[in-house]
Amino acid sequence: MKNTLAVNEKINKRTGYIKSGKKYLEIIPRKPGVYIFKDSGHIIIYIGKAKNLYKRVRSYFQERGGNFLYAKPPDFASKIKSIDYIVTDSETEALILESNLIKENRPRYNIDLKDGKSYPFIAITAGEEFPRVFLTRNRNINGAKYFGPYTDARAVRKTIEYLRKIFKLRDCKKARPGKGSDTPCLNYYIDLCKAPCAGKISPEKYGKNIKLIELFLKGKDRTVVDKLNSEMKNYSKNEEFEKAAELKDRIESINKLNKGQKIFFTSGDKWDFLSVAKDKSDSVVSLFIYRSGKLALVSNFTMNNSGYLNKGEILSAFITDYYKNMNDIPDKIFCEVRIENERLISVWLGGRAGRKVELLVPKIGEKKKIIKMAGRNSVLYLEKKKFEKGISRAELDDDLLKLKEFLGLKNTPGVIECYDISNLKDSFPVGSMSVAIDGKLKNTNYRHFKIRSVTGQDDCKMIQEVIARRFKYIGSSFNKDREPGRKDIFNIKPDLVVIDGGKAQYNTVKNLFDKKKVRNIDLISIAKKEEVIYCARYPGGIKLDLSDRHARILIKVRDEAHRFAVKYHRQLRDKHMFNSVLDDIKGIGEKKKKNILEHINSIEDLRNMTVKDLMGIKGLGYKDAVNIHRNING
Repeated sequence: MKNTLAVNEKINKRTGYIKSGKKYLEIIPRKPGVYIFKDSGHIIIYIGKAKNLYKRVRSYFQERGGNFLYAKPPDFASKIKSIDYIVTDSETEALILESNLIKENRPRYNIDLKDGKSYPFIAITAGEEFPRVFLTRNRNINGAKYFGPYTDARAVRKTIEYLRKIFKLRDCKKARPGKGSDTPCLNYYIDLCKAPCAGKISPEKYGKNIKLIELFLKGKDRTVVDKLNSEMKNYSKNEEFEKAAELKDRIESINKLNKGQKIFFTSGDKWDFLSVAKDKSDSVVSLFIYRSGKLALVSNFTMNNSGYLNKGEILSAFITDYYKNMNDIPDKIFCEVRIENERLISVWLGGRAGRKVELLVPKIGEKKKIIKMAGRNSVLYLEKKKFEKGISRAELDDDLLKLKEFLGLKNTPGVIECYDISNLKDSFPVGSMSVAIDGKLKNTNYRHFKIRSVTGQDDCKMIQEVIARRFKYIGSSFNKDREPGRKDIFNIKPDLVVIDGGKAQYNTVKNLFDKKKVRNIDLISIAKKEEVIYCARYPGGIKLDLSDRHARILIKVRDEAHRFAVKYHRQLRDKHMFNSVLDDIKGIGEKKKKNILEHINSIEDLRNMTVKDLMGIKGLGYKDAVNIHRNING
């Protein structure tokens, strides 16, 4: 259940609650859950969990010794204008929900984990009828199970190749098996795949093989071999000798793989060691992975926006984020200090691992020495990142200043917005906005616009409409906060507006700015082919030198606006074509059309579906499926 409290800026220090009409913090339930703080623009700035929502939320507005109990940056409490809270059944459920909400919203005051080096993992997809097994460095695939990380990418690829041969797994890339038809590919005919795309293997039998692979990757190779041996004996007993021989080959292949492959950690002790180094703004967590008593891997992670937290809080946040998708969870995690929510996190990890997982602070002996070694490593890595950041920041500042000087801008172009139009003749005209903050593209802040008021192919009028809609807030106060990851970029004042177009487009927007009395935002346009810039200093245009680093900042954000506009135009065009095709099919109304659209992205996807696939869509019966299949495929 989600509830919201409006927050007045005046905090009653004596009682510890915030007034807003008749609403008080006192009504927040004394139950576990997640709380969500929002600012005046209804943008999420922080998400947290609590065993007792009432106590935790209230504590943000209570002072003790001149400081707030849960102090973030000094002005944090004053930024909270409304509070959402979601009650959960348990503290563990709150922990998982908090992690998911942070990942989805990326609030500015929650810490942001960045991997210092991207080691590969083996991922097994979940939620698919016939799961895939593949190498990846992306740990954000929805619902995937991860094994690793591994230091030797070549060895991982070779192991996956062997596993595919042993268990006859598909290697097609999409969630749905096959190349778009019911005909098996070459892999089936050379005995490398069981062709789930053509129904040659049931989901249950395929899933059984996936379970065996998971056991193998967890180090339980003997369990896998024992299961196959038992199955082989049953086939022999029933005189199904061909199937028994196939399993015998599998067992021999697995034993051979165990001898030759390099990435497999034997099922001995699994220990991870964690240490933290921090400065005023960021921190680094060093992870030392030990398997069977040997150091197997070292990774460093930068935790941005974490300087206000203590080491225990940082490690708690790291463990929750890092291990949430991991399936190779260690038996013991040794930490430099006691962590926040230690018991809760231990129970959560144990539930995921299916066994007890201990969180310990070593005091003496070899483990204490390893923690000290990890600590030295984290300090050195933090110093390295600060040095690199200093150099890159200085270079970027220099580039932005050169851009300001070259174009005669009023502002240093820290926040750049670029606009483009895409249409085909006069069909499906759209606009796009790309954003760069401090020279880096921020795709979470990009925006699409459907052209509403312009008919025909008039780029100038279209760009005028888009700019007018974006700047309808002119006259109201812009938010000067330029923190990346904000949900509503329209509240942030740009320093520079870039138009993808020539002199005509520049003059159109300039006239709009003059009419709206926009004086504190710079404006330029860039003509595509010639790369000529039009601006107040160069109304007749000046050609860009693409070898200049500062010029490439403009080209990068301009190309992104163009790409984003074209992509949106194609999406609308394909959707229209798709709807037009379905309109001609008897018995397919708006509700059924909507259900079909939720399952596929294009006409090609629809064309690749069988009658049986179509019947799996909500609301479609056999007759509907046959009608659609006949119409789409002629």
